[in-house]
Amino acid sequence: MPFNIKLFLIKSLGLFLAMFIIFVSSDVRAQTYSTEEIVISGLGFARFSVSLIAEDSFSEHPAASRWLRIFDRNLCWSGVFMVSGSRYRSCRTLGGADVDMKFILKINQNKTNSGKIISKQLMLTVADNNGVPLFPIKLRLRKGRFHESDLMQLINELSAQLTGLEGVLGSTIAFTLKQPKRRKIIARVNTHGKKLAAISRNPNISLLPKWNPQGDAIVYTTLSRRGTSIIFDELNLKKQPVVLLASNNSGARVSSNFLSVSGGSWHSSGQKLIVTLSRKGNNDLYIFNRKNRKESRLTSHRAIDTDPDLSPDNQNLIFVSDRSGKEQIYFLKLGTKIPFQLTFGRGSNSDPVWSPDGTLIAYSRFRYGKSQIHLMDPFTGEDHALTRGKYNSEQPAWSPDGRQIIYVSSSTGIDKLYVMFVDGTGRRRLTRTPKDFEEGSPSWTPRKY
Repeated sequence: MPFNIKLFLIKSLGLFLAMFIIFVSSDVRAQTYSTEEIVISGLGFARFSVSLIAEDSFSEHPAASRWLRIFDRNLCWSGVFMVSGSRYRSCRTLGGADVDMKFILKINQNKTNSGKIISKQLMLTVADNNGVPLFPIKLRLRKGRFHESDLMQLINELSAQLTGLEGVLGSTIAFTLKQPKRRKIIARVNTHGKKLAAISRNPNISLLPKWNPQGDAIVYTTLSRRGTSIIFDELNLKKQPVVLLASNNSGARVSSNFLSVSGGSWHSSGQKLIVTLSRKGNNDLYIFNRKNRKESRLTSHRAIDTDPDLSPDNQNLIFVSDRSGKEQIYFLKLGTKIPFQLTFGRGSNSDPVWSPDGTLIAYSRFRYGKSQIHLMDPFTGEDHALTRGKYNSEQPAWSPDGRQIIYVSSSTGIDKLYVMFVDGTGRRRLTRTPKDFEEGSPSWTPRKY
């Protein structure tokens, strides 16, 4: 359902939208900075406010109320829109003259010359805040209903036109899944908690999934009695997963020096990985080249260096090290030898991940016996807690557009996956797995499977 709306927006939605679209067209960023944004002490993101206007042909349909809820849900979960009167508090706006645009809903009927109805279409007309129609979008009704996946794609395309970044609705999250009395595996699920399926196909414990930049392959770490391995899987059932690196440790040695081989963070080319390797009993960070299968050392310290994440421009590496006595986050500019410490304090800090635009770092801070998700600007030192509570919240991962963060929380008594907006609002449970299923280590891809 491709459609072009930039010209209409520039002409009809006013100076704010016109300036916003010109800005994102010339410089695509995951975070948007304008005078209209929602600011959380300097860290924020912008969302468009919309009203859903139902005409009689839509309101009179028996499924109208349910359809409005589906529209509301998808507009909210996109991270791009706030909706007038939304049932989601974090996406609710008062509407009226303050909305950026209106979505007018109606049902069109195509009839034969004799008056027989041969098809129906759900029409969504985008209008400016005065109700002046700009352009229509069609959703085909099949047997009196539309597919939510079609609506997701429509909103994704609208998001791309408004922000310069493709929407994330329907995209895939890989994660670790532990069923009672079974080994830990790599599984996947979409943004709506549906299409749950296994990825890893081996008899070993599988950990730490990470999508490649192209979103068509994944690496993860396996743990067995023979040691640890980094597995590359192109998600094609006709191809066997490939072992990129493996340790020769016995089970006893692995238990004393846990993940002696583990990965990793991708270079944007998809050909290189930053991995943790144990050489001569010490864990350091290395660049591994998939093409020639060679490794090059990045850190050299008697402490344990692990959990690397490479910035989107491939220039800056963040990682976790206990070289100060506790786990803290360090920053290393590639090509230099001396990292500098980003986090301090009596507690420990871990799980650092760059935002898709390379301006912010989400990470886990452990204080007073609990972990919470924090957001840090490494260039200014600004730091904000995104989660609070008497339970653990940790292991953050960014959505591809930088508007949302997926993380692990123990609020139900066992680790489950949750999603929130980058300002810490909009927290929702992602999965619907049984209560005793344990989830962790999420990784988000823009691809849809």
